[in-house]
Amino acid sequence: MALWRCMICFIFVSLTLKVLLSHINAAHGRRQDFWVYCGIDGCEQDFRVFNSFFRHIKRTHPLYLTNGSPPRGWRIPPTSHSLGSENFGVSVFANCSTTTTTSIVEISTGGSLPEVQEPQVVDSPITEEAVSTTSFTRHDITRSAAAFAISTTVKHIISGVQQYQAVLLDTLKERMKSVFEDHAEGTTQLQDDALATFDKFMDPFSTIAYGQSRAIGEMFCPVNAEEVVVSQKICWVKQGLSRVMSIRNKSFYYVPLIESLKQLMTNERIFTMLNTAPQRSREGFFYDFRDGSLFTSHPLFSQRPNALQLILYTDEIEICNPLGSHASANKLVMFYYTLGNIDPKFRSKLAAIRLLAIAKANDISQWGIDVVLKRILQDLSLLYNGVRIEMSNGEIELFGAVIAICGDTLAQHEIAGFKEGIGFAYSKCRHCECNFDDMQSVFEEKKFVQRTLEKHIRQCFEIDKASTDLLKASLKTTYGINRRSRIVDVPAFDLIKQTPQDIMHVIFEGVASMEVKFVLKHLILSGQLELDKFNSDIQNFPYSPLEIRDKPSPISFGTLAANDNKLKQSCGQMLILLKILLFLLYGVESEYVVFIRKLIMIVQIVLAPIISLQTVLQLRSMIEEHLYQFKQLFPEVNIIPKQHYMLHLPSQILSLGPLIRSMCMRFEAKHSYFKQWASKLNFKNVCKSLANHNQFLECCQNEIGTEHPIFAKEKESGPVSAVKNNDYVRKKIKEFFGIDVMQSVVSVKWYVLNGNKYITGKSMIIADVDGTFPVFGLIKDIFLIDSSFIAFEYQRYETLNLNEDLLAYEVTVPIVAQATELAHELIDYTSYFSISFRDSVFVPIKYSLSDIISHRNHP
Repeated sequence: MALWRCMICFIFVSLTLKVLLSHINAAHGRRQDFWVYCGIDGCEQDFRVFNSFFRHIKRTHPLYLTNGSPPRGWRIPPTSHSLGSENFGVSVFANCSTTTTTSIVEISTGGSLPEVQEPQVVDSPITEEAVSTTSFTRHDITRSAAAFAISTTVKHIISGVQQYQAVLLDTLKERMKSVFEDHAEGTTQLQDDALATFDKFMDPFSTIAYGQSRAIGEMFCPVNAEEVVVSQKICWVKQGLSRVMSIRNKSFYYVPLIESLKQLMTNERIFTMLNTAPQRSREGFFYDFRDGSLFTSHPLFSQRPNALQLILYTDEIEICNPLGSHASANKLVMFYYTLGNIDPKFRSKLAAIRLLAIAKANDISQWGIDVVLKRILQDLSLLYNGVRIEMSNGEIELFGAVIAICGDTLAQHEIAGFKEGIGFAYSKCRHCECNFDDMQSVFEEKKFVQRTLEKHIRQCFEIDKASTDLLKASLKTTYGINRRSRIVDVPAFDLIKQTPQDIMHVIFEGVASMEVKFVLKHLILSGQLELDKFNSDIQNFPYSPLEIRDKPSPISFGTLAANDNKLKQSCGQMLILLKILLFLLYGVESEYVVFIRKLIMIVQIVLAPIISLQTVLQLRSMIEEHLYQFKQLFPEVNIIPKQHYMLHLPSQILSLGPLIRSMCMRFEAKHSYFKQWASKLNFKNVCKSLANHNQFLECCQNEIGTEHPIFAKEKESGPVSAVKNNDYVRKKIKEFFGIDVMQSVVSVKWYVLNGNKYITGKSMIIADVDGTFPVFGLIKDIFLIDSSFIAFEYQRYETLNLNEDLLAYEVTVPIVAQATELAHELIDYTSYFSISFRDSVFVPIKYSLSDIISHRNHP
């Protein structure tokens, strides 16, 4: 029996030609650098689009679909360079000829894949070259199967199992051939050796978990999670028919930070990124942590700009049914870290967020979180002073320090030693000594006494030295401090300035939800708004294809009447609701709508990826004015702590850069991996199981494919088609970009660039600026040149103004006959969408574009 091997990836093997063509279409056909030769009957025609390649086979070589034999190259052993990578520019059916037959099969012209019968293929003679590949094939299948077992998703299971079974069959066949050749005259011994071959074959998909773990450990060398024993307890365990006393460890699991960093840096591209000194933005603009005042004044980063910028995160997750009887029994405390040295466009990838420690929440409540921080502190101290690690290109010295610790208010107060329940504290803020009365009447940050690290340490000392328990409790309440946290001892770390407020929890799940609820409730009770019509407008709003996933939910009367501050919208839904809210409230003349409009203006500034110093000062005054207006409109409602925290956001930008760089949304998305795995495990030692699975995944990330998952889908193209007017397009490309030589130009339906999806005929881009306004353009086509250069053909729209009532840009639709333009570099890489509203066309925005335009105008 002969097999069909994909000559592009050299991994996939199928039993039929139909399955092979399906694989090429699904796995390689949409790649931007797709390029193959035919090779049937010596045909040298090449193709850049799979559909064109398949139509060529149907029209030119129709008999090969039913009578063709596999190319000889399927037995050629792949090299370590070609294995797992995509080798385009090859002949898919090299040295193949159509078998002569008297029967003619009618080939349908419709459809993208053939409906053919299984081809009658004849085994090719087995050569010594094929036999010699047995050992290599076995080693490769083991690694491939191990990586597949760890990282597969449901959609790849069928393809992966087919691949594994086919290669397994091939391997067994080659071994049997070798046994027959060694025992040409024997029969009994021949049978025994043949059976022994099956017995000795090691199945890499063994159901024994220990065997899998051992094989993966030998092949990929994962960073093993370290068990840190904190306490022990005596318990009764079942042994046979009786129960005996046993000692059980109570521990948490910690991933050694330095070893984890070493593993991450084995990827050459990541290593280069981390060792490159960061380039600061222009004076007066903030883009990342490196532009904040804390980075420039930090004792390590100021001397070693390329030192690792560690961003830590902690949070609790519930892996069981939150309404079940075991809801709190298996709640876990997760510690993650990522690096500020990673470019922000890659930092949001879940692969860039790595596990640091995992523990049971019940154990942490007994021990205190400092037992975990103590172990983390050991590695942070070593890293701050420099550690020498051995890499493939030699020994290097690694330096790093914590730039920020992120999390919600509860997690940050717990890890920093402040009162977790701020309602029981006199000083309710970790940045200033604000009490409840001042919180209700003072709305200027400078009027509060700011906390400092030195004062915090002194207050912790006073609490520890209190002579009586009553005095200690009184001091804790007055200062809002529970204990002296271990993170005080983290080298060059200021727990006051480097525990930033998270806008996800403070604004989207706090301030915005509460204020929108109060405004809607007032407008409905006053008869200015009908809730049914408002919900109908939410349902019928023309959302973009990228927003429909986070479409806001209808708001019920029960939600508005509830005595809480919740609107029952997720963070993503709340973000979309704020984006479209002014469209939904259009025509309602009220000071409450003006109040919400100012809130949205604040949100657009804090979400901006680039913020100028002038905008930060403007933001400070806007927040102060907003809180004053809230107290005037709702005098009976108390200012909540999250509203007070907004006063510290401008200072946080000056210190640590834009607020979205410390936003927790992507950290919380990392929880999904552990929750999915937890549903497949028993809970005997869930921390150990989850830590081991995570480490197996991370160690295989450099083995699977050609790119680390951090860079996966950096550029991804949709369905490819041939360019209709090829000469015109090539001439236009030369006119705009000066490219004279082009081997191929294809058109793609959609294109993804660093997570931003551009759709032909729907998406709009910002290709230029006109004074203080962005110039939007509707994408008419997307051209991929030589599989690497992307060009957007767009129709320019004229921007009339930034509508102050809707906080969206009003544009005019151009004349149909207007010539299109091409763009490669964009002013802002977000994909925008226009909507028709009140006989006009508007482009809603998520964040402010003024500083992006200003940064562009003054390079």
